[in-house]
Amino acid sequence: MLETIPLLPLPSYDFIAGLLTSTGSFLWVKQKNSEVPVFQLKMQAGDHELLELVKSKLRIKESIHQYIHQGRNYSLLLIRSRKTIETILIPIFDGRLFGQKQVQFDLWKKKYFEKKLDFVYKKHS
Repeated sequence: MLETIPLLPLPSYDFIAGLLTSTGSFLWVKQKNSEVPVFQLKMQAGDHELLELVKSKLRIKESIHQYIHQGRNYSLLLIRSRKTIETILIPIFDGRLFGQKQVQFDLWKKKYFEKKLDFVYKKHS
């Protein structure tokens, strides 16, 4: 007999913004002679299913990576795609964050649009 898995409701954008405030980052990573924008949401591996729900809600194709650091298991959603950043992340998180995460996001977004034409990606566009 097949076991049915209950469908979990997708989290709201405000809920995802709350997760982002505690476990997410807006970064710039050096690659070749340039810097590229990166969004990451890192959680304990036990919350992998929650990251899958976030991915579904955001309708993104990026993979969720699992890794071990200092004996702890983590799941990581890493986004570098310009299209995803511009059409999904920035519109959704603009105005939904608070405190230091809002400041970090605003600086990252400003730099993104200032340096947009300078990015050099290895695999992503």
